[in-house]
Amino acid sequence: MTARPALAPTVLASERIGDDEPVFGTGYQLLAGVKVPVFGDLVAWSGDCIGRRANFSRSDWTLYFPTDDPLASLQLREFAFSLLNPTHARLRQASVYLLAEPAPFLSVVADCRKLRIVLRLAREHSWPEDFGRWETEHWQALIAERLKTVEPKTLTGDIAAVRRLRQLTSVITGMSTFEDPWEGRPALHVVKEAEEDTTPVNDGLSTPAVPPETWWPLLRAAWTYIHTFAPDILRWKTEFEERAETLGKGTEPPRKRRTPMSADEADAVVAAWLADPANLVPLHEKPFREAPAGSPIWTTLSQMISRGQNRFLFAIRPGVHHDRVEARRASVLAAVAQGRSWTVGTREVGRLTEGSRYRPNGAHPTRGTLDDDVQKWLSDPANLVPVRAEADDQGEAGTPMLGTLARMIWGFPRYGHRFGTTAAGHERRRVVEEAVAAGQCQAVGQRGSRGYRLLPLQTSGAAQVTREDGSTGPWRTRITHDELGEELRMLRASCYVFITALSMMRDSEVQEITREAVGSHFGSPAVKSRKTKKEPTRPEQFWWIIEPVAEAIAVAEKVSWHPTHLFATLEPPTRGETSYKGRPGIIAGDEIDYFMNRVNATADRLGLAKIPQAHVRPHMFRKTMSLITSREPDSEIALGLQLKHAARRAMSNRTTQAYGRMDVSWIKEFDDQLEHAAALRLVELLKARRSGDVVAVGPGAARLHAGLDKVIAAVDSDSELQAQIADERLQASLLASEFPELHLGTLNHCLFDAPQAECQNELPEDQRGRAPLIGACQPDRCRNSVITRAHMPIWVAEEEDLTAMAKEPRLAPPRREAVLIRLDDVHRITRALREEGAT
Repeated sequence: MTARPALAPTVLASERIGDDEPVFGTGYQLLAGVKVPVFGDLVAWSGDCIGRRANFSRSDWTLYFPTDDPLASLQLREFAFSLLNPTHARLRQASVYLLAEPAPFLSVVADCRKLRIVLRLAREHSWPEDFGRWETEHWQALIAERLKTVEPKTLTGDIAAVRRLRQLTSVITGMSTFEDPWEGRPALHVVKEAEEDTTPVNDGLSTPAVPPETWWPLLRAAWTYIHTFAPDILRWKTEFEERAETLGKGTEPPRKRRTPMSADEADAVVAAWLADPANLVPLHEKPFREAPAGSPIWTTLSQMISRGQNRFLFAIRPGVHHDRVEARRASVLAAVAQGRSWTVGTREVGRLTEGSRYRPNGAHPTRGTLDDDVQKWLSDPANLVPVRAEADDQGEAGTPMLGTLARMIWGFPRYGHRFGTTAAGHERRRVVEEAVAAGQCQAVGQRGSRGYRLLPLQTSGAAQVTREDGSTGPWRTRITHDELGEELRMLRASCYVFITALSMMRDSEVQEITREAVGSHFGSPAVKSRKTKKEPTRPEQFWWIIEPVAEAIAVAEKVSWHPTHLFATLEPPTRGETSYKGRPGIIAGDEIDYFMNRVNATADRLGLAKIPQAHVRPHMFRKTMSLITSREPDSEIALGLQLKHAARRAMSNRTTQAYGRMDVSWIKEFDDQLEHAAALRLVELLKARRSGDVVAVGPGAARLHAGLDKVIAAVDSDSELQAQIADERLQASLLASEFPELHLGTLNHCLFDAPQAECQNELPEDQRGRAPLIGACQPDRCRNSVITRAHMPIWVAEEEDLTAMAKEPRLAPPRREAVLIRLDDVHRITRALREEGAT
């Protein structure tokens, strides 16, 4: 075993890489002003300098190293540095030749986490610290130990990390060369063998699809929020913001701002005021401080003249010569000498200018004014006194919330003392309690908030929904500030779900969408974002979208406060909060779970179907939409472009095909769609049958006619169904119920009933009764077969071909006999079609 280098006990230095080497070298596009970590940083390397993805937090975008094991820290730093700088000269000198493209930063972070666990297990079990000295038993023990705590699929990452480390042993301190412990076998096979599992190994894409029973209700709920509820939620958001402005935000009402005046402006203002003979100079009634009785009240006069903008038009500081101030005072005293004055008592100074003139900020409202404010507010029956829904430290349940009421009446909660402390205050409180007793109140729950945020907003004009019991009504009748926050989060989550599901974008690509990203690409609507997976340069690319997705993006723009990104925390960062608050990006898995759980909790009120519980994550949306789209002709090319697999065609076909491969949970869904499509084809036959026409011939025609007549009778006997007779979807639904095993064909249609099916005779007994055997169909003989006018051209062509063949003189007698027998069967069908006039 290689001994530890004899260096300092807590810090080890690399023999090949200097401590001052930048971790992200010349191959990266670095952001200006962001610190670049160097190799000597022992605790962590942040990747912010190369641009952090919006869907990752700062901690997720940081590579951490162990602080309790100096050798492990050095080895992991050398490993990470090599992968991030594959063309570095030090690696070339060590004969390490990697692909020129640096490994993705997140992949390096994941590999280091895996290797850190392997190194820790080696230390705990006293295995050699040098992997080059490990025996087969050590590697087997490692796999067995890890399988105790992780799933087999997770363990494949450990194997991949060890294999990458093996390529770099000549750069890693204290690590000698070793061969691949698993001899190149696929990692998943290695794990399966360790488990002694005989189940087949799937080498394709392991991402599961969202089950159809979850997929459709989830999308419908998301679209309902986007298209139906979003206008209400955004309107209520605006109303709450306006109410917050009206009721104040916990600060004193702003005082009038004073602006400085120049000497010339002050002279002009004083002269203009004195020019009006109606303006009287206020005089002291009694001596006040150093001012004798009968002298002007200079400060109040200054405020009166400047409308509260300046208190110092006549101020004189001791020891300072003020010619212009003295001149202003002289002009005022001249007006007093002319009798333009009035004497004011000390208590009246604050109110001497009530009315249309300036009123000093410090003046307090009178008792009568406050009483009138309360009476006026209570006189409006729409104003409801907030009362406690439950007891708290401020009062019992049902008692008025006086601080909140004060905010509603006067705009500031600290005015709650106006309902107490004095006899007049107690009288106002009594008036309020009488209003509460008369029912003019609303109960307000606590829910962790205080003050006006508890006050519900009456939601008149909310969208109407139809609930499961058939009742119709608004989806909300009232909403509080806290509940609005919940609805905004639901709206944001619905936008994320809908955009991700229908655009087939990765989570990182969706969260990189910025404002004004919707445009066109080759003439079709598209959204612009950045591809970050395996792309250090984060190129800007386009994804085609449909109109509903564009609408979801527009709604997300209105919900987001962030200046650039659509998906960010709901509340913008405020002063004093730490830097991780208010960042762009969301935790997508948490948002999806929150949306599904809340829809299920409120489905009855919202008129939505409950979403069956399932594990749903963003990457599953890509898989699900891909397998749906792959049913369409030539879908592989479109999928490759939309999934962004088209850059490297050698891999794109295999990867794209894996995404589009059928999922077991969706097989029944597509079967149901085929049944519905078959039923839609019968709608025209149903219309013709209602007119009394013969719509089919053949052995199974009687069964088809009987079934169509049964559907017609069901419609005619139900007034509600009659009102919807023009709805083809309704008719198709009834037909699908009547003909659940209908299979459409080119020569005929099959009403598959296994005991009567001729094709089943060609199968072993244990395989019969599952589905029709199309290749063995005998449409002119099988009692399941029906033939319509739409099939007639093929039968007529067959008749003509057989007739011509029967006239061929060189045809062998046995062959001619077989042709004539077949021609007789075809004649029977074509004759019936012509005679019956089947539609």
